Amino acid sequence: MYYNKSIPKEPRSGKCFVCVLAFFVILCALLLVFASIVRVRNPRVKIRSATSNQISYSVSSSSPSFNATVVIFFSIKNPNLSAFTYENSSVSVLYAGVKIGHRPINGGRVSFRKTKEINVIVNLSSAEIPVTANLSSDMNSGCLNLTSYAKFSGIVRLLKIMKVKMNIETACAMKLNFTSHVIQDIQC
Repeated sequence: MYYNKSIPKEPRSGKCFVCVLAFFVILCALLLVFASIVRVRNPRVKIRSATSNQISYSVSSSSPSFNATVVIFFSIKNPNLSAFTYENSSVSVLYAGVKIGHRPINGGRVSFRKTKEINVIVNLSSAEIPVTANLSSDMNSGCLNLTSYAKFSGIVRLLKIMKVKMNIETACAMKLNFTSHVIQDIQC
């Protein structure tokens, strides 16, 4: 005869479930603390100063012209806890919306919580300015209102897990003084 003896089962313990739940809660708390501490911020770029090495100009009513060599000193400040790596970029100098100077900037890297200084030499020429512009009256006043524009595109990597793309740019107004051969009144 067949006897069906059932073996009494012991009640399941909830210890395993509690341990898994506690581990999950601790992991979420650590992730929340990490996310609040490590925020990705945009690096800041600004023009610290600019100097003029050479200026040659001709103020004639029919065809005013000038050529100048300007050194622009940029600084890129990275407030992140990871390095900012930027691609090849460029700086442009404009007069009345017309590009009169352009210079490429090689890609580079700014370490975490550091500031990198970049010096760029830009040759300016009035050859691209149309004749109808107010170049002659501006040159007779002794100062030329210029705008410089630079854009840096790059990435910030957090713990080699996350990549955050960044685009930082700056546009600054400045005056090229023909009498004292300096760049003055830089406003970003």
